[in-house]
Amino acid sequence: MNNSFRNLPPSESQKKKRTIWFHLHFWLGWIAGVPIGLVCLTGALLVFEENIFRWEHKELYQLEETGNLLSIQEVLETYRSADPPLQVNHLGIPKASNHSYSAFCTEIRPEGNRGAGRVFLNPYTGELSKLSAGFSISHLLIDIHRHLAGGRIGQQIAAISSLVLAITCTIGLVLWWPLRGRTFVRAWKRGQALDWHNALGLVALVPLIIMAITGVTFTWGRQIWPLLENLQGYPSQQVAPIITIVEGEEKVSMDLVVEQIKAELPGKRITGIQPGNGKNAIKVFLDSNGNNLQLFMDPYTGEELLRSDGAMKGPVGWYRNTYGRFHTMGSYNLFVQILWGLLSIGGTVLVVTGLWVSVKRWRRAKGRVS
Repeated sequence: MNNSFRNLPPSESQKKKRTIWFHLHFWLGWIAGVPIGLVCLTGALLVFEENIFRWEHKELYQLEETGNLLSIQEVLETYRSADPPLQVNHLGIPKASNHSYSAFCTEIRPEGNRGAGRVFLNPYTGELSKLSAGFSISHLLIDIHRHLAGGRIGQQIAAISSLVLAITCTIGLVLWWPLRGRTFVRAWKRGQALDWHNALGLVALVPLIIMAITGVTFTWGRQIWPLLENLQGYPSQQVAPIITIVEGEEKVSMDLVVEQIKAELPGKRITGIQPGNGKNAIKVFLDSNGNNLQLFMDPYTGEELLRSDGAMKGPVGWYRNTYGRFHTMGSYNLFVQILWGLLSIGGTVLVVTGLWVSVKRWRRAKGRVS
């Protein structure tokens, strides 16, 4: 009985609905195909971003240990005294004495500030190395993946394309559903481009949607987080204290802040510092037995204002705490990373096979007309 109903020819309304879904899938795929293909391909390689970067820039992790190490305050002053001056937004503290400091910086220019990206510093010589200076494989991959090598406009196109990827994957599932069953058998036996497109789409469907949504979150986070927190009804993370600035008052030395923290929390490694530009408190990140500990310090007195374990609150907090890990799978073992990279390449293969199926259909239609 059930089989007989399944074998009934589709009604006109069903055919019409399927045609609408097909054209949506078809045109969205054509419009965003190239950006999606590039983002997925570079994303697969960037699963191993840290490995690629360390291989390409060995000199940053094999420093000659000569002379005395610069203090944290001297490191920050070296960035500030660069030409043009560099404002440190986050300073990564190296794990080993022969590793460079790594800082995400903003260039201070009279015509307007602009992002300088990741800038490294040799703690023995004070030499600065900009990631954006000269050709770099890892920098090129990152630039294509995040901005399609097109700056701010390219970044928005990449984000919109990622959103389109999630939508087309969902539409693909709708198109596949009436024809479900024997998907992998057809791909193995017939081996046509459409069969492999359907089979691969089924395998990579959920991972590609996860990659797409988390990727969009990276780009539009400033707009997304306030919206989600309003829906949740309360903040997802600890609200940082606001500093009252007294005119003429000088900031305390960062060395004093670091010494105070080390004395109070011995054995806990400082992994990063946000110096507290403007009205923000100094934010110090520590590795506390594998857990992240965050201290908010007054930049004018050096006193601790707030201590947080970094725990997020509510469903929004859970997503905020995990979306980066789901996007890259960087914190998982090598097998998971390789699998995630292959699934990301699957997005590029889906674009290629989808476009190929479309071209073949156009040729057949053109042949029938002629």
